[in-house]
Amino acid sequence: MKTLLASTCLALGLFAGASIANAGECGTLTIASMNWQSAEVLSNLDKIILNEGYGCQAEITTGDTVPTITSMAEKGSPT
Repeated sequence: MKTLLASTCLALGLFAGASIANAGECGTLTIASMNWQSAEVLSNLDKIILNEGYGCQAEITTGDTVPTITSMAEKGSPT
C-alpha cells in the first residue's frame, strides 16, 4: 500500500512539473480544417480552446489530407 501511494505521489509530481515547465507563450497557430464535418467541428473546438483557454492566436485554414500532410512535412505549417 505504501508503494502504491508513493508511486501515485511521484507520478502526480512529475505530471505537475511537466505542465508547469511547458507553460509559456503560445503565439500564432494555424489549424487545418479538413473537408469532413467531424474534422470541421474538432478544428473549431481546438481553435476555441487555444484562443480562450491558452491565449493563443489560432486561425483555421481549409485543407485536404494529402496536401496538408505534404505542407506540414515540407514547411512545418498546414498552409
